[in-house]
Amino acid sequence: MTRMTRWGLGLCCAVCLSVLPPAALASGSAGPGNSKVSARGAYTVGKALVFRELVCARCPTQRSDFGPDRARELKATLLASLDAGAGARGGDVRALCTGDAAPPDRCATRIKFVVTYLDRRYRL
Repeated sequence: MTRMTRWGLGLCCAVCLSVLPPAALASGSAGPGNSKVSARGAYTVGKALVFRELVCARCPTQRSDFGPDRARELKATLLASLDAGAGARGGDVRALCTGDAAPPDRCATRIKFVVTYLDRRYRL
């Protein structure tokens, strides 16, 4: 190929790519809404929520008191509150969902993340 042919071919490709619409391809990720949170991401977010909102020095449960039995109780409480709706907020749920004025499903999403973490970590 000569230099002129390569230049013409490159120009032709550039024009075609700029004129044709880009292909829309799905990524295949699944998650709540548009956030594309994977199972690993849900576990990580749940773990962060547990140790930032539920099990810490200023939280309802101290870290030394948190084990498989307490995790089982916490999971039952969270699932019961999820089934009951936004009106039933006990101490753990209140700690997890404080400041939840903006999106109505944010509390439910946080509960699901925490339950995912508890299920995988403690094999509940």
